[in-house]
Amino acid sequence: MFEKLIKNISQDWSVLDKNELKSYVLSGFIFLELIGVAISLFLFLIVNLPVSFVIYVIIGFTISSILESIIVYNRDYLDEKYGLFYNEYKGISYQGLILFFIPISIAFAFIIFPLALHQGGICSAISFSLAALYPAFFMFLRINVYKNENSRELVTENENGNKITEKVIGYHPVIYYIFGSLISCHIIGFSLMKVIISFIGNNLDLIYFIYLICSLLIVSFILSPDIANKLLPFELKRINGLKKFLIIGIMMMAIMGLLFVSW
Repeated sequence: MFEKLIKNISQDWSVLDKNELKSYVLSGFIFLELIGVAISLFLFLIVNLPVSFVIYVIIGFTISSILESIIVYNRDYLDEKYGLFYNEYKGISYQGLILFFIPISIAFAFIIFPLALHQGGICSAISFSLAALYPAFFMFLRINVYKNENSRELVTENENGNKITEKVIGYHPVIYYIFGSLISCHIIGFSLMKVIISFIGNNLDLIYFIYLICSLLIVSFILSPDIANKLLPFELKRINGLKKFLIIGIMMMAIMGLLFVSW
């Protein structure tokens, strides 16, 4: 059965007809559910969490699997609306990847929730789960920024004034999503937790709201390479510029972490 699942989901789903796509969607759903069960059991045994942890993770992966199945089955509509596939190269487009970040982030949030609940209570669980969701939904709202046509071509001029079109990595959404999620779960998670705790305790502190706003701005800036590209003196569409930007992001996260400790 497992070999059949692997064979089905390894097909090029961009060319399958509707009947074949149904089989593909079902196989993918089952495969993702098995992954969710495996991850939940692995962490359950390693971290020694309560049984409820397994239930949370399975629920999260079920929701994620359903959403991913909807995306795949509505391939033609989404391709027309967002450009799900990249015509120049075989495979899914940058904006197509962003659509899948939403169900992935939901599964991620359902993993974080019981972990944070076990370690820091309900306020911690809510805060860090919401922080895990933020990057995917923010990127979806600005999906056009990451479009292949907008970011993978860099037009420059040579010394003679002739325009040169250079193929570059562009704003690769996977890099920005992973990096943005790591930072979001750190600074947005902590600041939101402090705001919720102070609100429940009727001890609202303006500094926590300021910290939360600053955290949201930093993560939003990191997930907005088009804006960063206008402000920074190097090109983010190239690998070297992207590396420098990641270093700046780490420095911003470190500064916010130090401020949080001092507060």
